[in-house]
Amino acid sequence: MQKLMFFDANVKIGNTISGPAPGVGELLEEMDRFGIDYALIRHGNLEALGAVGANAAIAAAADCSRLFGVWAILPEQCGELPSGEEFFQLMKQHNIRALTLAPAAHRYEACRLTLGRLLDAATERKIPILLHHLQTNWRAVYDFMAEFPHLHCIVNAGNKWGSDRNIRPLLENYGNLRIETAGYMVPEGLYDLAGKYGAERILYGSGFPNYNHGNGMLQLRHSGLSIRAVELIAGRNLEKMLQEVEL
Repeated sequence: MQKLMFFDANVKIGNTISGPAPGVGELLEEMDRFGIDYALIRHGNLEALGAVGANAAIAAAADCSRLFGVWAILPEQCGELPSGEEFFQLMKQHNIRALTLAPAAHRYEACRLTLGRLLDAATERKIPILLHHLQTNWRAVYDFMAEFPHLHCIVNAGNKWGSDRNIRPLLENYGNLRIETAGYMVPEGLYDLAGKYGAERILYGSGFPNYNHGNGMLQLRHSGLSIRAVELIAGRNLEKMLQEVEL
């Protein structure tokens, strides 16, 4: 198979609750070992560091042409993070191209009342929102998407038993939603998902450091999809999403 550009949509750095996680140097070494060109990185311990500390660590780590940062957001009412145009200018300055939210860890409800202004602006600017920290409760994901149906969201498809009964209704109903593949190990699952919803809706994700980069790469290469579909999933879809972000 031809050389592919891989853009990893699911990478964590920094110490986690369970112990140390790789720093930037170690991550780049692993990326080189497996042939990963770029990665979207978020912090592994949002609860202990809080959004302010985690965002500062990600800003420092994203000072690299191969790494693009993900910042955590908070309700604007408490004034802990910059708001409005200042927030988006800081994103641009620090190579931050996506956002995430961890309401359980940061003690708030993820809804229009708390995040409406910020997420409406993110929708207009086509900023991807990673929903990984909501996915311990699929009901929360469904409620969130019902309140913000036009957001450009990324949901993890991986689960020990497969998540199709949860992710397929989301793909069917929300056109700007994408799934990433870390931990998705359903036989012929990628082939079927791409056939039903389009390869454009799927992003390669490793789940590093919980998984290594190669697991998902092997599955994608042997998925039975056309080389064009594989190329899109491997990296072109995420590359396009980030290029469309308006900061």
